[in-house]
Amino acid sequence: MKYRFVSTLLVWITLIVSMSSNAQLIRFIAEDLPPYHFINDAGKADGGLVEIARALQQESGLEAKIEILPMARAHHELQTKNNVVMLAWLKTPSREQGYKFLGSMCQISASLIGLKENKLNLTDLEHAKQYRISTIRGYYSEEYLRGAGFSEEHDLVLVSHYASLWQLLYKGRTDLILTNTQTIKRELDALGLNPDKLEYKLTLKDFPSQLHLAANQSFPDELAVKISAALDKLKTSGRYQKIIQKWQMPN
Repeated sequence: MKYRFVSTLLVWITLIVSMSSNAQLIRFIAEDLPPYHFINDAGKADGGLVEIARALQQESGLEAKIEILPMARAHHELQTKNNVVMLAWLKTPSREQGYKFLGSMCQISASLIGLKENKLNLTDLEHAKQYRISTIRGYYSEEYLRGAGFSEEHDLVLVSHYASLWQLLYKGRTDLILTNTQTIKRELDALGLNPDKLEYKLTLKDFPSQLHLAANQSFPDELAVKISAALDKLKTSGRYQKIIQKWQMPN
């Protein structure tokens, strides 16, 4: 009788834990970065990866919401919460052990960009150390530049948002910026800046290019499997490709 009671209790505990995990609200989070994810004129989350996140929610049957947050807060939420999935987290060797990567969302490329009027003939990243370079704090690009020997004491200028990044460059307060080349036109259009003044100074071919869905190591495995499977189904069905093409994002 005692054995039967214990067995029944274990079954109930397992069932309750399973129901709890399945009912857990998933938070898809991202920063403001059009056309991938941004707040539209109606005050709603929008963008190519936001549309994919909604399709993932439908395909997986999971309860989810989508939030656009400042990058610093999004990074904190990703690191500390067990129900958070970042919509676009650059997959790098240093991150592979600390996060669960659930599937590739799209690709990027990165370059050092400056004003045409500044004649900087760069041959490599080492050559760029004689100039001021700016990027967004908390991005992998900060880690990349620090790893290459750049520092805030000498040649590295960090900002919190892409708008500040472009303003620094156009006002002559920095010489170069390191940024994702796919978002430039939309960012400049939003700021009313002339893209004809820009020039690609150096393409960084060793910069990682895959943006992934990602969660931290405490994110439940069964939910990670469901989300990964849902993304695979979207790609197999062609629905993913249609969304990527609609938003003109490389994949």
